[in-house]
Amino acid sequence: MTDATQEQVEELDEQVEAAIENAEAAAEEAEAAAEAAADEVADRIDELAEAASAAAAKAAAAASDAAAQAKALASDAIDDAGEFLDDATEWVQAKYRENPALVLGVAAAAGAALLVGIGAIVRAVTRD
Repeated sequence: MTDATQEQVEELDEQVEAAIENAEAAAEEAEAAAEAAADEVADRIDELAEAASAAAAKAAAAASDAAAQAKALASDAIDDAGEFLDDATEWVQAKYRENPALVLGVAAAAGAALLVGIGAIVRAVTRD
């Protein structure tokens, strides 16, 4: 082999080695970029999971508070209704002591009105 050919072979070897080194460096950079992207995606997924968990916890707390408030309101309404019935019973008993015929007449009229109302509802439902 001549010196010129030898120089060309060596130059070609150097270019091939440089191309291989460049390809390896590019592969390393691509691998590092892929790892960085994977880490970033994992971080974002963790953040989204934490945000979803926090939102679910807030929603559960709000639902629990709403249920507790509804329970308290229902309890107050039942207590108020009980007090009203006690007061109404006392009032009817006092009125009965004053005028039993009037109380019995009002009760009979209320019963008759109730029967007429039930009859009207039954007629309306059964009418074709």
